[in-house]
Amino acid sequence: MPGVKLRRAPIESLEVDDLVFAVRWSRRRRTIGISVARDGGLRVLAPQGLPARKLESAVRARLPWVRRKLAEFEALGPPPPRFGFVDGERLPYLGRTYRLALVDAGEHGAPLALRRGRFELARGLDGEARAAVVRWYTERARARLAARVAHYAPLVSATPAGVVARDLGTRRWGVCDGRTHVVSFHWELVLQPPEIVDYVVVHELAHLHEPNHGPRFWRRVADVMPDWKLRRDALSSRGHRHAI
Repeated sequence: MPGVKLRRAPIESLEVDDLVFAVRWSRRRRTIGISVARDGGLRVLAPQGLPARKLESAVRARLPWVRRKLAEFEALGPPPPRFGFVDGERLPYLGRTYRLALVDAGEHGAPLALRRGRFELARGLDGEARAAVVRWYTERARARLAARVAHYAPLVSATPAGVVARDLGTRRWGVCDGRTHVVSFHWELVLQPPEIVDYVVVHELAHLHEPNHGPRFWRRVADVMPDWKLRRDALSSRGHRHAI
């Protein structure tokens, strides 16, 4: 019809040179973010309404960083296979690994326990073993993360409204909700060493002041954790996820 302008649907993917990025649009974003997954998946987070030409230009400017991250993950090799929860397997916790022993149900009153320097898992759980293990990690994550947030919040001058440990998918270790001031962390964070756990905690608390990763954000992190770059690099070098 005359006088009616049809809007183009926002693009869902963006190809720059030989790389293809999934595009996610957000009304709340003010800046462009790029993430590189351990499996090589590429994603761009962009403010809704940003012209495709500007998006491509911004992504192209970050290609050297993207290629470095892809090379780092390739050097790490393929992600580890999922755990089978069999006797003798080693499970990670706070940067260490512990031998898994299958024991008779009822020996410690819970499906999974860490005692005597080893994990003890009740026999006969079969398909429910993973759920029992995830429950154990999630409970430990809630306790540890709440304690570390309580420790660092005054140092960051932050007052979170709540601390949550849950499954955040495969791309995020933590999320800060600027509207509710709740900080959420992936329960798998407690598989990492304590110094990396603390880095992610400080990172998310700093987001209560600065929503973006600008100079003021990193200055606030550095004020509390001067060696944050070493910790961030250590997290990247360890790969993004275990395969619980």
